[in-house]
Amino acid sequence: MALLGKGALLNWGGVLSKHEFDYNLWHSLEHMPERISVKGFLRAFRCVGLKGTDANNKYFMMYDVIDKGVLSSKQYLNRLNNPTDWTSKILSQYVYPSRAICEVTKTKSLTSGLSGFFVTIRYLTKNNEIKKFYNISDLIMSKNGIFSIHCFQSDKKISLLKTKEKAIRSTQGEEDEIIDSAVIIECLNINKVKNFLSKNLKIKSDKKIKINYYQLQHVVELG
Repeated sequence: MALLGKGALLNWGGVLSKHEFDYNLWHSLEHMPERISVKGFLRAFRCVGLKGTDANNKYFMMYDVIDKGVLSSKQYLNRLNNPTDWTSKILSQYVYPSRAICEVTKTKSLTSGLSGFFVTIRYLTKNNEIKKFYNISDLIMSKNGIFSIHCFQSDKKISLLKTKEKAIRSTQGEEDEIIDSAVIIECLNINKVKNFLSKNLKIKSDKKIKINYYQLQHVVELG
């Protein structure tokens, strides 16, 4: 996929299992359309973790915005501080929320459309390893079934703004995880990318890096 703007809101986390169906309905029918109605939001989508993904990281959500300033705008903050009843109910069932307001630092796409599979890499602390993704050639991407690579830098100041929604998300006892940076990879085959990350780039999950694998569930775009 090609990004639609220069900023993004990235979200990971889980929800208590007995509320999952309601969570998916809420996110598809109310939350994504509501966010897209905010000036500067361009696209929203939700992915669900593939088999083996732990419950704390089951969902990945991404919102393309014109730039990161949209995510500290008066209109957006008004939404965050005045959640609907359904939003309040759902957010109180979140577990291990991870949320990052980001600017795009590097992006490359071989296609314009959305594929079905995503690999997300979260760097919890500053790590120059992210630069390994900056100069991967079209040929290498194609050989490994990689359709796009997007690199993001988190704006921790904006991400840490206190809002009513942030407070509700901590109901289950966990504050928002604030990352340093992230890489989002869109691909054709998860196993090919796993092999590429481990053997070619020598990148693996540890205490400071989280790698997760997802399948696309739903997309909402402006217009």
